[in-house]
Amino acid sequence: MFDAGGADAPGGAGPSPLAGTHILLGERDAETAARFTRTLREHGAGSVHTVGTPEAFRRAGADPPAPVRFWDAAVWHTGLDGDAGSLGRFLEEWRAQHPGIPVVVTDDAPSARLAVTALRGRAADLVERSDPEGLAVAVARAVAERADPLGVEGSGQGSLRMLVVGAHPDDVEIGLGGTIHRRAHSGWDVTVLTMSGGGNGGDPALRRKEAHRAAEVLGARLLMEDLPDGSMADDRTTVEAVERAVAETTPDVVVVHSESDTHQDHRAVHRATLVACRKVARLACYQSPSATVAYRPNRFIELSEVDVEAKLAAIAAHHSQAASRWYLDEDLLRSTARYWGRFSQTRFAEPLELVHERNPLLF
Repeated sequence: MFDAGGADAPGGAGPSPLAGTHILLGERDAETAARFTRTLREHGAGSVHTVGTPEAFRRAGADPPAPVRFWDAAVWHTGLDGDAGSLGRFLEEWRAQHPGIPVVVTDDAPSARLAVTALRGRAADLVERSDPEGLAVAVARAVAERADPLGVEGSGQGSLRMLVVGAHPDDVEIGLGGTIHRRAHSGWDVTVLTMSGGGNGGDPALRRKEAHRAAEVLGARLLMEDLPDGSMADDRTTVEAVERAVAETTPDVVVVHSESDTHQDHRAVHRATLVACRKVARLACYQSPSATVAYRPNRFIELSEVDVEAKLAAIAAHHSQAASRWYLDEDLLRSTARYWGRFSQTRFAEPLELVHERNPLLF
């Protein structure tokens, strides 16, 4: 999280991402606007320009008042025009006119439906209106990702590439769906490699269609192999399947099942991936529902509400599984992300078990 305290974060953390930034704030209520402005300024914002109507917001967006030359971020309250249902139309219009300016949406009581609308409209985040600190954190995160969308300032690299490997359709969405969405929408080139069609869990043809739809929801590309569901081995065949994906995608980061897993396919894919990715800069493991208590995460990827909703939407794309698998219950998935958030002092997170890293700037 970013701490309040002016342009510099306390504890030697360096300048806040909001230092000197210009924020356009759409808010009708003067008291709420003053509270938001005060908190944003405490986090280092150089200026916060408040407007109270949709028309004034659009005018200021197109023509910032002097001395502001451009906006670093915008904040839009769903009730600004009295119609929360218009959020999708607003986001589409804003993205077309101001593609480089992130928007954080506020709402009195954010719902899952509203979060999905924000997701589809590519809002940077959705924040409860009564939480000024949460708003400041969300805006700071959006500004930081705009300035350094890869999150690896100083790495000297271009767009980073991530390969996420799963034994069956829906494995990676369950374990890392929020992170995939977050990285894909921050400029990373993300590929999902699914090692089988999941024939033990249903019709492989249908499951392949579902897997492609889920990858599309997350903004990732999908590669699928045809290894036997239920009897995978960490042999040459499996290693070569992963090696083909590595050769095609040249990933900077690979994420796969953990060794600490009760499912034999998951363990086999993990071991094969270790061999195939021995030269990749960073290798980590996500948590599957079948992971044991020996799974020991040491990295936690912060997720926004939008990332969590994208994960849930991707999992829901696996229609043939969603109704019959207890571990796909939305409340459980959301609660799990909430639990892991406590380790990174954020609302939501996904855990990673780092196996090796040769470039500490990644992730």
